[in-house]
Amino acid sequence: MKNIIAIYARLSREDENKSFIEMESRSIENQIKILSEYAKNNEFDVYRVYYDDGYSGATFDRPQFQELLKDMKKQKFNTVLVKDISRLGRSLHKVGELIEKTFLENNIRLISVSDRYDSSKNSNDDSIVLRNFLNDYYLKDFRKKCKNARLHYAQTKHLNYYPKFGYNFDKDGNEMIDEYSANIVREIFDLIGNKKLSTCKVAEILNNENRPTRSYYATQILGLKPLQRRPATKWNAEKVWEIAKDYEYCGHSLNWIRHKEEEKIILKNTHLAIIDEELYQTTQEIINHRSKQRLDHIGKLIIDRESERNLLYSKNKSDEQEYYLRDLNTNRRIYSIKAKPLEDVIYQDVINTIKCCQKDKDKMYSIYKAKLFSGKEFSPTKIKTKLQQLNIEYSKLLESYFNKTITEEKFNDCSGQMLLKIKEQEVLLNSEMDIKSKLSLFDIRFGKFIESLKKLPVDKFQLIRLAVKKVYMNTIPTKTNIDITIVYKFEE
Repeated sequence: MKNIIAIYARLSREDENKSFIEMESRSIENQIKILSEYAKNNEFDVYRVYYDDGYSGATFDRPQFQELLKDMKKQKFNTVLVKDISRLGRSLHKVGELIEKTFLENNIRLISVSDRYDSSKNSNDDSIVLRNFLNDYYLKDFRKKCKNARLHYAQTKHLNYYPKFGYNFDKDGNEMIDEYSANIVREIFDLIGNKKLSTCKVAEILNNENRPTRSYYATQILGLKPLQRRPATKWNAEKVWEIAKDYEYCGHSLNWIRHKEEEKIILKNTHLAIIDEELYQTTQEIINHRSKQRLDHIGKLIIDRESERNLLYSKNKSDEQEYYLRDLNTNRRIYSIKAKPLEDVIYQDVINTIKCCQKDKDKMYSIYKAKLFSGKEFSPTKIKTKLQQLNIEYSKLLESYFNKTITEEKFNDCSGQMLLKIKEQEVLLNSEMDIKSKLSLFDIRFGKFIESLKKLPVDKFQLIRLAVKKVYMNTIPTKTNIDITIVYKFEE
């Protein structure tokens, strides 16, 4: 019997915050991607993708899950595909009843990819539900023990497994001050705290003095293993800012900062200080004062199309104007654009898009679907029918050749053309399956966007960040010519 499958994915907010979940399984999109690829590799026909985002597995009253059960009773599909059994739910009794009674009564085959379970092959495996829940229990218990161990160490010792810039380890593994890099740290605090220079200006000075960056010094001078693929060769404002904000240079440890929502554990006087408390506090006051001048900007969203790099936010002291600018590692400016007009253009486009979605979401869905997929429609059935006909014709051609009703020359000529057509249809079918997978992901992202419209932020910048993924900007030939492309979150 032909396998027509229903893909089901679920993610609760609790699942989303678990650090031990693999990145590939953490989002609804990635679950669907994994399952779609599995279906494609096994030549399954996907009837529909069902997903419940933000619903706990403790309840079975989930909208899409209930839709799946209704379609199941209408015999729209004969196979359910999930990442693991726990996606169906987290109630041992109810999931067991679902697998052993409901699915069985409706002749539904269940495949769980991560559990390597297939009800058509493991029909006598009654322990799958219990094993799945035991695995979940042990994972939670293991995570709890790891957290307690980390908390104990964080409350008792200075945790630094890789020497911070300004420090190094001696032969016994004890942390000591590295005078050369420590002098660069002192210079940074002096330039900001005492001379009141901006982080951009400090980065420019360090580059002019040929001061090695943190990653370059660690790998090329100290011979340590790199923490990133390519050590940075130039300083920038962000790297300077990270050093200037680091309280550990005062000789104190800030532990347990793995998650933003958790409080930092401060252990006083755990190692030698490079700078004193007074200079640190003065530096923080200057940095915070500069930051308050403009906390809200969208520089991280704006990308120069030519270099694929973010534009930098900057405020010109002479005319008090705010700009987004593109520069090189040497901080040599290439071009700049006034911030407010650009932000207003993007904000207005966001407002117009939201209004159109609220007025007619189906029309907007069709517009962006046509834009992303060039008006292509998913039609694998026609391609499969044609492919089947070609295979039948090729079988007849082979039969004629073996029966010697056609010559070898004619067979070679016809078979070559036919195999080429078969290959073309196979490539086309794979392309169609890719389109369907991408369409499913687009449906999810667009659905999330529509859902977010129910509670819109009032703040202009929050609204832009809610809707916009990227803003590409072309090189500006003149100051009056701005060419931008806004990419919304549901587009990619």
